Amino acid sequence: MTLGLGELGRTWRTVRHLQARQLAAQLVHRARGPARRPRQRTADGLEGLAAHARGWPAPIADGELTADGVAMLSRPVHDPRAGGWEPSGRDALWTYTLHYHGWIGAIQAGAIQAGATQPSAASKHAPASAPLGSALALARHWIDAHPRGVGWEPYPCSMRALQWLHLLDRVGALGADHARDLALLRSLAAQLLHLERNLEHHLGGNHLWTNLAALASASLALDGPLADRLRARWLPAFARVADQQLRGGMHGERTPSYHCLLAHQLGGVLWLARRRPGVARSLTRALTRQLTAMLDALPSFCHPDGDVALWGDSQRGARARPETLVIGTSSDPRDSFEFELSRARVAALQGAARRHDAPLAGCYRRRWGGWTALLNSGALGLPHQVGHIHGDALSLELSLGRERVLVDAGVGTYTRGEARDYARATRAHNTVTVGPGDGDQHELWASHRIGARARLGEFTADELRLRGAVLGAFASAWHHRELRWDATRAELRVRDWLEPRASAPPATVRYHLPGELELQPRPHGWRARTTSGREFTITSDPPLRRERARVPGWLGFNRPAPRWCLLGPLPPGGLEVVFRELHGRDKPVS
Repeated sequence: MTLGLGELGRTWRTVRHLQARQLAAQLVHRARGPARRPRQRTADGLEGLAAHARGWPAPIADGELTADGVAMLSRPVHDPRAGGWEPSGRDALWTYTLHYHGWIGAIQAGAIQAGATQPSAASKHAPASAPLGSALALARHWIDAHPRGVGWEPYPCSMRALQWLHLLDRVGALGADHARDLALLRSLAAQLLHLERNLEHHLGGNHLWTNLAALASASLALDGPLADRLRARWLPAFARVADQQLRGGMHGERTPSYHCLLAHQLGGVLWLARRRPGVARSLTRALTRQLTAMLDALPSFCHPDGDVALWGDSQRGARARPETLVIGTSSDPRDSFEFELSRARVAALQGAARRHDAPLAGCYRRRWGGWTALLNSGALGLPHQVGHIHGDALSLELSLGRERVLVDAGVGTYTRGEARDYARATRAHNTVTVGPGDGDQHELWASHRIGARARLGEFTADELRLRGAVLGAFASAWHHRELRWDATRAELRVRDWLEPRASAPPATVRYHLPGELELQPRPHGWRARTTSGREFTITSDPPLRRERARVPGWLGFNRPAPRWCLLGPLPPGGLEVVFRELHGRDKPVS
């Protein structure tokens, strides 16, 4: 395939940010293709789950096992035994998720021992706690029916290894006769060997983190010579990578949902490391420090409802989210699990604190009156891995009480196309597009690529004010934004302007509100009413107009949630938009 000059330039602007090792790994990966053909399907070296690993907190569930098959990603149930492990017509994320075996994480020990099932409020199809026998049979079917293919790629291998450790624990709960499932152990050994030969250095970021978390967890949870060798090499490697990828406590890809998932993985490694005899205290201290930093960063991008802002490829209601990052405790206070949210952290998540900032991560939170404002500085975090970054610099999300009233687009798919392009675009976020045709802040292309990047100006933050600036990759003027709390009038004021003003290009301000909010026009703006009945106004001069139809938005993959969009041109002198909650006599009579 021949690339034109424009495509060559875009490619160069993309790859120039890669690390040397990453670039070399990319070339090898492209020459060899995905690592889907293991050298061996089974291997020796694992003797079973170690005694100290019993009761290991379950990994994040990703789907549910029903009587008819597997339900995941809000798609119809699929039975791999009848429809295969690589059915045609499915997108890459769905196929990957099928091979994660994430339904194992939903199995509860109490239900297993009784062979019982319990209804799941989250599922329309079947119970979340499927009988252990069904999960074990499906894992064995995978061993027999999938000797090569997508399921052997490193990331599915990593996610599945974590799930199989939980499955071995649940098998052990049934008694000694079932504690060593030889087929499962020998397949898992081969998968771990395949994984360590094919670490995803070509991607880095959350993929490499998860690869190493799987190797570290398996090495700590299992007994045998293979586990001993893996533990000596990959446990310290995981601690180093975790340290290198954190930015002010937040994972460097700056995507809140992934931050929560990786914190969960780190917590699992720490739980095992504290119980494994012979693990150096210096290493457990390093892991504790890293996890504490990740937990402390949560409120900076968390709404009072306990879930994350929709920055980057984040979604609401994910299995790993701030309010669910509680796995368990030990009866020994000296061995308490750092993953347990303290009362102070719970209060911070619910918005009790007036401010919570993670400056190195570029996330800022303020509680002003009944409002909770979350502002994203737009930092790129890991310049060599920006696949989950959107054009959302200086984007604002806003809650009134525990209800969200300003929301970004979220993410509904990773498949390249119109929906993916829109979700990443600057116009899908509560910020300003600068330039003709709604220019994006970054040069976004494919489904996860970024070429030229925006530049950020100095960011200042105090109790009553947040202020920052961004210059789009191809913009001719800086966008400046200031959030200010007017305590006298109990108003949140958001002011946007461009510099230099003399030659400022056309620009558009946008605010997106949940589609279920009621909006009514009023002088200089709009009156909005939440589902619980709280009311507020959005005013400016000139007033913003509303798009006639709702615009796209998503709660998560395959979960559409359209938004109202209020927008208007940014005047040469700038625009101030005022948010004010209505109380008592302030409310108009219906």
